Amino acid sequence: MPSTTEIRIPVAVPRRWWFTPVALGLLLAVVGTLLWWFTQQREQHYRHQIEASLNAINQLQIHGIADWRSRRLGDAQALTDDALLAHTVAQWLRPPQAGRGPQELQEQIAQRLRSLVEHLQYSKVALVDPQGRVLLAAPQQDMPALQAGDLAALAEALSTALPQELGLQQVQGQSTTFFSVIAPLFDGEQPLGALWLMVDARSTLYPLLQTWPNNSRSAESLLVRRGRDAVTVLSPLRHRSDAPLSLRLALQDGGDGAEENDTTVALAVAGGRGTLYGRDYRGHDVLATAGAVPGSDWLLISKIDTAEAFSDARWRQWLALGLLASLAVIALGGLFVVWQWRAWQRERMLKQTLQQQMHWLEAAQKAASIGYFLYDRKRRCYQLSRMSADIFGFAPQQSVSLKQWIAVLEPQEREHILQEHEQTLKGLKPLRLQYRIRRASDGAQRWVEAWCEFPEDGAGAGVAMMGTVQDITERKRDEAELQAYRQQLETRVRTDALTQVANRMALDEAIAREWARAQRGGTTLALLMVDIDAFKAFNDHYGHLAGDQCLQAVAGALAGCVARSGDLVARYGGEEFAVLLPGADAAQACAVAQRLLLAVRALDLAHAGAGNAQRRVSISVGVTSVDVQQLCFVLRGRPVAGLGPSWVPGEDCLELLRQADAALYQAKQRGRDQWVLYGPDCDASLSDRTTRPSMDGKP
Repeated sequence: MPSTTEIRIPVAVPRRWWFTPVALGLLLAVVGTLLWWFTQQREQHYRHQIEASLNAINQLQIHGIADWRSRRLGDAQALTDDALLAHTVAQWLRPPQAGRGPQELQEQIAQRLRSLVEHLQYSKVALVDPQGRVLLAAPQQDMPALQAGDLAALAEALSTALPQELGLQQVQGQSTTFFSVIAPLFDGEQPLGALWLMVDARSTLYPLLQTWPNNSRSAESLLVRRGRDAVTVLSPLRHRSDAPLSLRLALQDGGDGAEENDTTVALAVAGGRGTLYGRDYRGHDVLATAGAVPGSDWLLISKIDTAEAFSDARWRQWLALGLLASLAVIALGGLFVVWQWRAWQRERMLKQTLQQQMHWLEAAQKAASIGYFLYDRKRRCYQLSRMSADIFGFAPQQSVSLKQWIAVLEPQEREHILQEHEQTLKGLKPLRLQYRIRRASDGAQRWVEAWCEFPEDGAGAGVAMMGTVQDITERKRDEAELQAYRQQLETRVRTDALTQVANRMALDEAIAREWARAQRGGTTLALLMVDIDAFKAFNDHYGHLAGDQCLQAVAGALAGCVARSGDLVARYGGEEFAVLLPGADAAQACAVAQRLLLAVRALDLAHAGAGNAQRRVSISVGVTSVDVQQLCFVLRGRPVAGLGPSWVPGEDCLELLRQADAALYQAKQRGRDQWVLYGPDCDASLSDRTTRPSMDGKP
């Protein structure tokens, strides 16, 4: 049987050639998607860093501006509270009287104005009356009266007795932008006028807005104020030559044709906070942040061009796209290696950018003279910024131990400072403390002010203390000089210019003070009224120059007879003196009176018109010593002869003057050159005298 041959026909099996490119495409798409996602995350992280840095700079500048305004208003409040200055101005404004002349008072006020210019960095200081007219100014030059718009602020200051801010303004006749404050002055409740304080914003305020990194080409801070229809730019511009207060920005498109548009400013004025994106007055796209200056109607807008802020990120974005195109022609392994290398490169660039941002913050702290620190409670050491290390005199390093920090504290204050910090650490409460240090680098004594607070961990217990420190040595020095000047004026206003003993003002204050003290403690109070015998005849015979020399000699003799702490010799008026002896009884007061007589006799001053046989200058002394509690009880229980119907409670101490004056009158009647202790017979001798002693004039 014939054999058969099986013939097999080859069938073409379709090869799945499309699977490889599709799989490779899907894999590349997944890898590309992952790479794009990672790039976006890093881009977003970088964006947040830039926004946070911009916000930190904005807040630091706002803090500096607020502190600057607070110092200006604090200076004004201190001047309003300065009773001595107000008293001097009141005396100068009154009609001329006996005592210091108007020229002397004017010179004192002018010296005070010059002191504000020299020591507190004010450009101009003027004393204005309630109508806004300039009475005195420093420097001495013509100054205009307050502008019509500022008179309302002056009226408000005089009405509320609080300083009023005029803000930034161009003063008529001046080319400089000034920040002005009105400090009202009062004589009791009577308004005297105000001090108009003007500080040059160019040298004190605007530099606070320039705490930006030097290598930024477009970074800028604008200080603005919203008006009814537009926003006024209060600070100079970096990219334009417009003078402060001259540029007005419209609140929205289509505003006044003379105004320019700035969408970031419009958003900030409308209440926008955080990060703002828009176009500035140049028409550039910018990244901005805004914040309100506390206590004012100012807004601070800090901005930087978006192109500059994100130039590095955009460059890396295009590079990533180029890398994705490369992945189509290289192996998956090579793509992974390249991708990893690029990720590492991007991380390094971000770290460099972060370090650059930290350098910016360091520069801003240095411009504000403020450093920050963190105290680790577990490790008992401080982490100091470069500025903080400079303030304490430490070399820049990673940490400073608690022992090193304690060593720079002033030894006399060390225990107190440590107690304050210990209580703060226990209570986890904020701390604000001023103290002195001996700088570690050179041993120089400096004043510092520290603000501390506690962040909280998840358990709610403070694990670290963080804060800022500022060198306030110059401010303390200025405060000390101002206090010394104030004390000097206090002493001069209570000293008689001719005799250099206390004057009537000091005597009145001492009597009221010692009377109240004796009333509380149940002690006695003695007063001696002293009168130079026949002093008018002395002046008529020898002349007023010799009379002044006689008053000086007698005052020196009287002052040499009292040595107890609290005793006071004062010129009562004309040729009369008073000696106040707290706690002295009648015997002690009479002993002092005898010493006064002998001391004046020992001067051996010739007096041709004297009524005594020796023809020498002599005195008569009226002495009284009272139990204050008992006398007050009697005075408020029955009328007192000689005090008249106008006697009211609170004038009890006038009885002391009345008794001493009555005794002095009795000594005069008995022939002078003697002392007399007050008694009932002294009241009888005054029955024909209707003039009652007063704290405001001679009896």
